[in-house]
Amino acid sequence: MNSLLQGVSVLDFSEYIAGPYCGLLLADLGARVIKVEPPDGAEERRLGAAKRYRGNTRMSLAFNRGKESLSVDLRRQEGRDIIHALVGKVDVVVQNFVPGAAEKLGIDYDTLSGINKKLIFLSSTAFGDVGPYRKRKGFDIIAHGASGVMSNYADEEGAPRGPGAIPYIDISTGMLNALGIVSALYHRDKTGEGQKIETSLFSTGMTLQSMSMIQVESLDAEQHQEEVRVLRTAHGEGKKHTHIVDQFAEMRLRADQPDTARPIEVPDCLHRPTDRQVYPYYRVYETGDGYISIAALNHSQRSKLCAAVGVVDEDVDMNLGQISDAAYVRQKAQMRAIEERLKLESNRHWMQVLEVAGVPCGPVNYRSDLYTDAQAQALNLVWELENRDLGKYKASGHPIRFLKTPVLPGRGAPALAEDTAAVLRQFGYDDAEIARLKAAGVVK
Repeated sequence: MNSLLQGVSVLDFSEYIAGPYCGLLLADLGARVIKVEPPDGAEERRLGAAKRYRGNTRMSLAFNRGKESLSVDLRRQEGRDIIHALVGKVDVVVQNFVPGAAEKLGIDYDTLSGINKKLIFLSSTAFGDVGPYRKRKGFDIIAHGASGVMSNYADEEGAPRGPGAIPYIDISTGMLNALGIVSALYHRDKTGEGQKIETSLFSTGMTLQSMSMIQVESLDAEQHQEEVRVLRTAHGEGKKHTHIVDQFAEMRLRADQPDTARPIEVPDCLHRPTDRQVYPYYRVYETGDGYISIAALNHSQRSKLCAAVGVVDEDVDMNLGQISDAAYVRQKAQMRAIEERLKLESNRHWMQVLEVAGVPCGPVNYRSDLYTDAQAQALNLVWELENRDLGKYKASGHPIRFLKTPVLPGRGAPALAEDTAAVLRQFGYDDAEIARLKAAGVVK
């Protein structure tokens, strides 16, 4: 039994990813998390081949492990009455409905805190509960665009690129949600005071850009004004997204290194920004049988890399911000020389050589590699769980190690309504009342 949050009970009304992932983390840490779903299931149960997965889907399996499933129709007063009866006995409520939905369903903070004044209530939305965008609906891709994250990338057509296969902002928001809840629980433990917590995908997106968001007034004011001007005129001038991204990058290069006349590195394709920066010591390289990442960011590591692969770099003492135009040309040649050397041997060979040399490096793994990866196993990052309808399945484990209270694999993701009867019994409903509610369609 995971014990860090033992005794904490959570009603999780959330759907999709950012809210459910928060509930998953809390369940991993020992909280009792009751997933409250409508009779036809939460939305993540529909994002996949429901028939093949018997109503579960991969998204549901990924983000609902460790929870119980209580299916209640909140559109009906009897359904809301059930939740109001339960909320007086729980610690936390998690919801990420579109703006206004919680109020319509009678599970908003004002309503539920009126029943339980010590309640910790998390509202996780696209743009937050205040401000001019608060009523906007949104998902990971919308937050990628609105928060500015998407402006750092481009696709093969030169247009802004979406998040792709991994919903970074959703997952990161889920982590911040869990952090907010345990912080509020700590505060309540000291003061007895419950409260509402508000997070948003938009806020997370801006947080992920902590370094690029830095604007030094004495250094950046002129560039900022010029960037604003460019954005106002770019579309009318027929500029693609990549033209804007490249122009901004060149402006920063000119400001940071005024003595250089070289252009920024622009790849032959419109894709950005993978190859924009020519720097042989921080790259992904092809080897004889795969790919390897190298990050040799100080003089000692750069020297060791050159010695290990058998190349000579006359600019090895030069830091990234000091590279002259002439050195820049040599760096391009250096990058190709390292590339050709690495192609001569396997990933395993170069990992051994570079690790012995003290050069930071790592393989480029694919999903299939990770199920048997020795480090993933050592960190207990692949869990084997079980679903009532599908049987055994593997999932990524909990990302934090607690040496005295380790987080161990527990229950898998529940099937829809799997725990309705058990949960209601534990909160005081007898079998006859449960049968009546099921017959009436209030619960499933």
